Amino acid sequence: MKRISWRATLPLLFLPWALVAVAQSSTPASPVPPPRAHQEPCWRQAGIDRSVAEQRHTIERDAHFRVDAVCENSSLTPQQKQQQVREIRLQAKQKENALLTPDQEKALQACQQARAEDRPGPHNTGGGPCGHRESPQTQASHPTGKGAGSSPQQPENDASPQN
Repeated sequence: MKRISWRATLPLLFLPWALVAVAQSSTPASPVPPPRAHQEPCWRQAGIDRSVAEQRHTIERDAHFRVDAVCENSSLTPQQKQQQVREIRLQAKQKENALLTPDQEKALQACQQARAEDRPGPHNTGGGPCGHRESPQTQASHPTGKGAGSSPQQPENDASPQN
């Protein structure tokens, strides 16, 4: 059996340390931002039952799919698309409002508005539901720049009924 000299084993001893040093030097210099503190969902803060929040989410999702279908319908003019989208959103908003008390609706809107103001970035891009610019009178009819069926905060993953 051959003996391995200590000079031959020396590089093998330092190899793991060299790999660690290279890995550390290749990490980005910018610090990773700390994770945001967990916030209670707005629907829960507003005193809305989970089942009601889920019903609202289903209504919103259905309206979203219906709006997408209208936008993809090439046989409609932009004005017809806009009118149908407005009707879909109005119907969805009416269904959602029927699920909440006025106090719950106010509390939910206040929470969502406060959180929207805390988020960076534009809140209103000014585009219509199908990617076109809305006319000034359409935007004036929706003071927030969103349609009647704008998407409020949806139930968060950690608050799903699977718990």
